[in-house]
Amino acid sequence: MAAARGGDSLARVIWRHLDSTPIDIDTGIAPAMARAVADALALHAVPLVALRDGRVEPLASGVFYRAGHRLWLATCRHVFDDGAALGDLGVALPHAGRVRWLRDVRARLLVHPEHDLAAILIGSGAAERELRRAWTALPLEDFDDAPAQALVLAAYPYAQIRRIDAVLHARPVVVFARCLQSTDDVRASYARTAWRADGLPVHAPALDGASGATLWALRSAAGDDRCVLQPAAVQFAFKHDAYMRGAPFGALRQLLLSAQ
Repeated sequence: MAAARGGDSLARVIWRHLDSTPIDIDTGIAPAMARAVADALALHAVPLVALRDGRVEPLASGVFYRAGHRLWLATCRHVFDDGAALGDLGVALPHAGRVRWLRDVRARLLVHPEHDLAAILIGSGAAERELRRAWTALPLEDFDDAPAQALVLAAYPYAQIRRIDAVLHARPVVVFARCLQSTDDVRASYARTAWRADGLPVHAPALDGASGATLWALRSAAGDDRCVLQPAAVQFAFKHDAYMRGAPFGALRQLLLSAQ
């Protein structure tokens, strides 16, 4: 596909973002709150694609973080363990319908030696400024690591991406789930059936392609009916009728601080 080469891809629509209704596994979140949270997370759930045999293919998910003046894209290490090359990866710009290829941003890869975590340093320049405009990067703070009752995942699983002609049509998933106890990672429940915000039961999609997305802790704000979202983990695995799993956010924070 000619659109996949260098600057030519920037002039063609190869990605279309589709609206999505949030789903709930077992938290009982109010529909209005679920939609508000989904709208907020739309600014952060980043779809990653790869160039394979001349075709743009969905690959994984991620979130941008700011550490000082540096811009980092957090995702999973196993994306690269499975053979993806950094120069063949791109960030979809959903509202522009384009892809910004990481080979254009002088990117550098950092991986965690123990956890399934990776971070991509975005080099400065015009491409970095475009990514900052397209996506809202979170400051790298020491977030509250106290257990949360509920977790939220916003990501781009393969099951909700379809190719029509040369264009990938992508519907993100935003799923609420009860937090599970775990000693070595962060876990949330994940069943085969979920409840849509409009009250309909639906099939919870397979989460292949959601790897690298942030799992967010959903906490009540003190003194009112609002909620607070904080990054809790980087999702790397799932199993229907069992769990979503993520590497703790503290490990990602330590990884990025070590590179300062």
